Amino acid sequence: MDLKWKQWALTALFLLAGVAEATVFDVKNYSAKADGKTDIRKAVISAWNDACASVQPSTVLISKGTYLLGPVVLKGPCKTPSIEFQVQGLVQAPPDPAAFKTDGWIVFQYINGLTVSGGGTFDGQGQKAWTINNCGTNPNCRILPVSLRFNFVNNTMIQDITSLNSKNFHINIFQCYDLTLKNLNITAPGDSANTDGIHMGDSARIRVTDILIATGDDCISIGPGTRNLNVSRVICGPGHGISVGSLGKYKGEAEVNGIFVRNSTFINTQNGVRIKTWPSSPVGTATNIVFEDLIMNNVSNPVILDQEYCPHFKCTKKDPSLVKLSNIKFNKIRGTSSSQLAVVIACSKGVPCKNVKIGNINLKYNGIGGPAQSTSSNVKPILFGLQMPPIISI
Repeated sequence: MDLKWKQWALTALFLLAGVAEATVFDVKNYSAKADGKTDIRKAVISAWNDACASVQPSTVLISKGTYLLGPVVLKGPCKTPSIEFQVQGLVQAPPDPAAFKTDGWIVFQYINGLTVSGGGTFDGQGQKAWTINNCGTNPNCRILPVSLRFNFVNNTMIQDITSLNSKNFHINIFQCYDLTLKNLNITAPGDSANTDGIHMGDSARIRVTDILIATGDDCISIGPGTRNLNVSRVICGPGHGISVGSLGKYKGEAEVNGIFVRNSTFINTQNGVRIKTWPSSPVGTATNIVFEDLIMNNVSNPVILDQEYCPHFKCTKKDPSLVKLSNIKFNKIRGTSSSQLAVVIACSKGVPCKNVKIGNINLKYNGIGGPAQSTSSNVKPILFGLQMPPIISI
């Protein structure tokens, strides 16, 4: 009887632990003021540290109201089995870029079991930063802060938040595993410099779904070392589309493998879906990439694979790209192109693309000067289904 009783007690204890409510650490209990003027940085750090040290599931709460928050690093590892950063209000960054000495506004790192949620807004107040962002042409430019950085976080959910007017990228994901982004609204003006919606690299098992992204740069940019990424039900525009790359800028870049972009819509974007690698590049690899079930609405360059990517003419095309691209599929892509070239597949002369499949393309040019065109070079694409416009090898 004693043994059975002990077994029952242990089972009950585990069940209770599984349904235990999170302990709430309200930043207002740490002297945070919702006046939009008083920096709540110290209150947030104190609440985070207490929540992180708890042995129970924990929530750091920023309730409704307007708050000013300076740059913070919220880090683990934590004792709590799960920790939520719940923002219900409007959290604003200092508008002056000089207030930032590092490359992040709110940085989460070395955490397992993180949730960022709450229905609130992170406002990067990036207007002053956009006027001084010249990183596209100046290699020694001032590094501006990313609004939300996730470094070395695992088993993470980011949902039901808005990121507004970031100074640089809105969300950056680095060295993360098993991360979901869901029901997000990411917004900045179409002419705001370098405001990528979501950028990721050296990360695996990432899911991006049900997201509205309207920015001045890539809606989603997929960097080296990204593996097993699933993107679905994204509305992108304005912006530069969804890009794999750029790849091949640096030596030792990790392989890109298993990228799936499906069931998404692009509206008035500079590009649709794109793969870009630098010419004269070190060796690299990107494989198993699928773009399918996509709608293009007045999109310039709806489909582009460019292995001579050279922005601002700041590179040499003396030698071909050595990034090997293989097992790539473009399928069920339809809508309107604002440029005459609807599909461009420009592979490397040095390492031509392998196993590129293109099918069920129905793209119409909505401008003047003739019908849409599609071209390919340094590749023998495998064609299937409708080809509108037909691809011409050049």
